[in-house]
Amino acid sequence: MKHKKRLILILFSFGCFLANSNVALSKGDQLRVFSSIENGVVYVEVESIIKAPHKLIWRVLTDYNRLAEYVPGMQSSRLLRYEGHIAFVEQYGVSNLLFLKIPVDVIVKSIEIKPYSINIELVSGNLDHLSGGYHLSKVGDDDLWGLSWSGYLDPSLPIPNFIAERFIRNNIRRQFLGIVSQIEKEKKKLGNHKDMGD
Repeated sequence: MKHKKRLILILFSFGCFLANSNVALSKGDQLRVFSSIENGVVYVEVESIIKAPHKLIWRVLTDYNRLAEYVPGMQSSRLLRYEGHIAFVEQYGVSNLLFLKIPVDVIVKSIEIKPYSINIELVSGNLDHLSGGYHLSKVGDDDLWGLSWSGYLDPSLPIPNFIAERFIRNNIRRQFLGIVSQIEKEKKKLGNHKDMGD
C-alpha cells in the first residue's frame, strides 16, 4: 500500500511539473506543438517551416533503414518490403518516463502519397493504437515548406491520461525535431557538394 501511495505521489508531482499549456512554441516560434485526449487516445500535432528541396525532405522521411540514426528513442528501423507505394517497416525503440523504460516494438505501414503525404498505420506490435502521418505543404517560393505530423497514439500505459498525453507529446516533439535536424544536415551537405562542384 505504501509503494502504491508513493507511486501515485510521484506521478502526481510529475504531472504538476508538466502541467503547462497544450500548445507549445519553440524558440523563434518555428515549431508548434498541440496535444489533446480524444476518447482516451492521445492526439498530437507538430508543425514547422523548413527551407529545403522537396526531394531532400521526402528522402529523409522515407529513409526507413536509417531512421534510427536520427530519430531520438528509436533503436532500430528496418524496411521489410514495398507493396506498391506502401512500405512495411519494423521499428523498435525505448522511451523513459521517470524510472520506467517503455519499449515500443511495432510493424507499421507507411503509405506514401507523393508529393505531399505519408500516412502511418499500425500493423502489429505492443501499442493499442497508432495512426497518423506527415504532411508537406508549399509555403511561398524558394523551397519553403510546411512540414507537419499529426496522429493518434495509445501506448496503454499504466499512468493517468494527463501524464500520458504530455509524455507522448514530448516524445513526438523530440522525434520531429530529430527529423528536422537531419533535413538541415542533409541540406548543408548538399550545399557543400554544390560549392565543391563550383
